[in-house]
Amino acid sequence: MGIHLAFHTNPVNNLLHIVMPPFNTLGVLLCLFPIGVPAISIGGVDMNMALIALLGTFLVYALLDVLAAVLTLAPVVLLYPLCFWIYELVGNSAVLMVVIGASLFFAALWIQVGIGHKFFEEGIGDEDENIGEVYDTFNPIYFTLLPMYSILDILFHLGYRKKTASEIRGVAQELRPLVLERKKLNPMGKGI
Repeated sequence: MGIHLAFHTNPVNNLLHIVMPPFNTLGVLLCLFPIGVPAISIGGVDMNMALIALLGTFLVYALLDVLAAVLTLAPVVLLYPLCFWIYELVGNSAVLMVVIGASLFFAALWIQVGIGHKFFEEGIGDEDENIGEVYDTFNPIYFTLLPMYSILDILFHLGYRKKTASEIRGVAQELRPLVLERKKLNPMGKGI
């Protein structure tokens, strides 16, 4: 998280990283929604891959911090009913759900990276590292945690977990000058 915060110092960029992730997640849920899992029912609710992904994400987040997990995923839970509405609107077409979901995901991501980092962080972004980490490890959990970092940052500003906040901020403050130096050495921003 300290590495992540070293790339996120501008308040407008931070706001975009709080507002947009629920739409990224909704995009993923739209893609997964048509995939039913009839063998699994919880509390009388037939499961689909979107709900399984949402529950799995909550469990991963909750293992790290329950309050941040609830605050990060609450907007997504509120948006989840749109999956039903959109699925009905597109005539139960799984293909159209994937097209809409992927479009929403990438539009929200572009706002965060294309606007948030390129304009408000002066072209400094960690997207190459984040995507590279997923490919190198074949583990999406690190990428999935990024929205929770923004929520934890807000909580830290409000006095939550002061010792942890101090340690993470120390890492971010130590790395920020290195990030800026890399930007000077590579002004086109590739690999930053």
